[in-house]
Amino acid sequence: MIQYLLKNADFANLFRFVSPSFFRVVSPQILFKIATQMKSNQADQKAWAELFEFYTEKLFQAGLGVTIQSESEGGGSRVDLIAVKTNSGELGHLILELFFYQIFESENWVLDFRAEAFQSSEGQLKWVPKRYFFRVSPSFAEGIRGLYRGFYLGDEELFTRALKSLNMEPAGESLKAHFGQGDQSSVRFKLKVFQETFTQVFEVCAQSRTQVQGDFFVLGLMLLGLYESLESLDSPLNVRGAFESALRKASLK
Repeated sequence: MIQYLLKNADFANLFRFVSPSFFRVVSPQILFKIATQMKSNQADQKAWAELFEFYTEKLFQAGLGVTIQSESEGGGSRVDLIAVKTNSGELGHLILELFFYQIFESENWVLDFRAEAFQSSEGQLKWVPKRYFFRVSPSFAEGIRGLYRGFYLGDEELFTRALKSLNMEPAGESLKAHFGQGDQSSVRFKLKVFQETFTQVFEVCAQSRTQVQGDFFVLGLMLLGLYESLESLDSPLNVRGAFESALRKASLK
């Protein structure tokens, strides 16, 4: 069942960026459970339809500038194949804002943020994800929200509380390095950098004999796709601005 995740045809090229140290800090039993649930979810058309409807309504209400569509409805140019990238910064901002918005808006996450999951048509961004979704635990979702809010809003106390809730206290400085230096107003995304910084996070956890929650695998899957998409656009992005915009639009804080 673990091989279902690691050798999945849609993500196989990205999984080579997964830090080997991750598998030292999450139990095989938990990963097996996640893989089993993901495979079951992929076959659950009813649950996918309900989640699809949820995000269709939410994205419209938020005015995010992104629409979610099924593969049969898709039409346009793939983001990573745009020949003239004059608007790549705008597209990248929308993808980033969508990522943060989902983190804050729901615990049931659509996981497909790969470049091929996005299409651009007449200046509009279409999200055309494949049927990969997973409901993370409420405590994990709240912890991740706290990490992002604590970091980008400069709330050290909140950041520390979130670390503690996620059992990630030893990796606080490594996570800050992963989020980035400076004011994050002009960031270029590279999968190699993602690999290096996430390796550091889980190496610290392994050295301190800290076991982390399996839901980090789900978050990591989203981040791998996100980094691939944004690297393909090759444009400096205002990550902090995208975070702040998504936070304002989300109904859950």
